[in-house]
Amino acid sequence: MSNQVNLAALQAVARALGPVLSRVVFVGGSTAGLYNTVPKAPESRFTNDVDCIIEVVPRMAYYDLEEELRALGFVNDQAAKVICRWRVGSLVVDIMPLNEDNILGFSNPWYPEGFAHALPYKLPDKMIIQIMPAVYFVATKLAALRSRGMQDIRLSNALEDIVYLVDNRPELATEVATASEAVRAYIATEVGQLLRHPEMLEAIDCHLPYGSGDERKYLIEKRLAALTDSTQW
Repeated sequence: MSNQVNLAALQAVARALGPVLSRVVFVGGSTAGLYNTVPKAPESRFTNDVDCIIEVVPRMAYYDLEEELRALGFVNDQAAKVICRWRVGSLVVDIMPLNEDNILGFSNPWYPEGFAHALPYKLPDKMIIQIMPAVYFVATKLAALRSRGMQDIRLSNALEDIVYLVDNRPELATEVATASEAVRAYIATEVGQLLRHPEMLEAIDCHLPYGSGDERKYLIEKRLAALTDSTQW
C-alpha cells in the first residue's frame, strides 16, 4: 500500500508543478520504490513528503522560483523547521535548490552530480518525471546517514532506503562498478564503514520485511560488501 500512496503523491506533485516540472529532479524516500527491478518487490517505506531538487542561480532566482510556486498554488509551510517546505493541497513538498548550502544553510554533496545525470521515469498516469540514477540515490542516502551521525542505524530511514534498493535491485553492484570514480569511492568508503558498525546486521534485519529470515539478511550483507569490492571495477 505504501508504494501506491507514494506513487499517488508523486503524480499529484508532478501535476501541480506544471511548467516547473521539467526543471526539477525528484529525490528522497518517496522515489525509492521506483528503483526496484524484481517481480513482486515488497513495499518501500511510506513517506510523509515529496522531495525535489532544482537549479536556481543566482540567489535572486530562488525568490523568483518562490513566486512561481505560489502562483501554481503552493504555500510556504510556516510551521516547518526548514524553509524549503511547501504545501499544495494536503501534500508536503520539499523543493531544494542545488546550491542549497548558500541559500538554505544545508546541503547534500551528491545532489549536483545526481541532478546532472538525471533520468526520465514514466509514472503510472503517464506523467514523465526526472529521477537520479540509482547509484546517486544511494550516495545521497549515505550522505544523509553520515550527516545525522549514524545514530541508531536500526531506526534510520536513509539506511532503510539503501537496504530496499540493495534487496530489490540486483544490478546495483554493476551500476556502482561502472559509475564515476568519485561516486564509486564514496560508496565503497561509506558502505565499508557501515559494515563494520556493530549493529549493522541487526539494522539490516530491522529494515527488511518482517519474516525475511537470516538467509535474506546475510544476502543483503553480501550485496553491500560487493559495493566495496574494487576488484569488480
